[in-house]
Amino acid sequence: MRAVIAALGFGAALLAQKPDIRVEVGAVNVACEVTDRRGAPVKNLTVADFELRDNGRLQAIDHLWQEDDLPLTIGLVVDVSGSQSAFIQSHRDAVTQFLKQVMRPRDRAFIVTVGPEAKLLADLTSSVEELRRRIELIDVLDTPGAQFGESCEAVLPLAGCGGTALWNGVYASARQKMKWVQGRKALIVLSDGLDTGSMHSLGEAIEAAQETETVAYAIKYIDPGITPAQAGVFGRKPNRGLERLTDETGGWTFPNPQEQLSAIFSKIEADLRNQYVLGFTPPPEARDGRFHKLEVRMHADSAYFKDVTVRARAGYFAPAR
Repeated sequence: MRAVIAALGFGAALLAQKPDIRVEVGAVNVACEVTDRRGAPVKNLTVADFELRDNGRLQAIDHLWQEDDLPLTIGLVVDVSGSQSAFIQSHRDAVTQFLKQVMRPRDRAFIVTVGPEAKLLADLTSSVEELRRRIELIDVLDTPGAQFGESCEAVLPLAGCGGTALWNGVYASARQKMKWVQGRKALIVLSDGLDTGSMHSLGEAIEAAQETETVAYAIKYIDPGITPAQAGVFGRKPNRGLERLTDETGGWTFPNPQEQLSAIFSKIEADLRNQYVLGFTPPPEARDGRFHKLEVRMHADSAYFKDVTVRARAGYFAPAR
């Protein structure tokens, strides 16, 4: 697994759709980030520069575009469980800084908090002022907001609720918000990755993000006072849930942000606003409703073959015939 803070120069992908392009039913759009050795976006590439494979089979690319002014839709998922109590003010400050640094007038965002339950603190809006007012309400285990997604108390009344329904929050954000949104979509998760109370698994959260073409980024806050034994969920394995979520959706996990938030947000914004979108149409026999692995790389004949890094989501769910 990659150490991401040390790799801020690498690219990430966000899935996008240009509203004035018509594509066939069943077509698949794949967004990718292409960066040079310094981490700067590479522009003016053509279809001939790319190679795209679906489950190992080379696919013809129907169309390609690159835009830097399409609006963003951002879901901010903030962990307010006990293990994050030392970082609540840091979370407030980070979300406020993200809005100030990244949000433009045409962008929209919503805020979800996760403790024993997931709550919708701020619904989708382009009003930065409204989002800032709601940010001030973020508090450990006592943040207001409407129930978001399934309630663990209702679904698992006998088992009870755990301390952090993190994957429930990611799952609901993708299925209840991002599913209905076109364009560039991303979730930014502020958490340590400890999930102790979700009815949805990490795998289900990843699938929900992939199915709705949503990229996840994570800013990982670890309280050194919370040991694996105290948390009771690590066992002998390292906690890599956030890394898996971001890797498989095309984003990055940034550990131990400290004073690097400005650079992190600049990196995320560069990823979201500088990307190529490749479109292809799977053949009829490939429209099986199953998960397909994607590979996007520079074509061997491209002048950029050895000098750039390409990053895209791990796969997609094929439309069924």
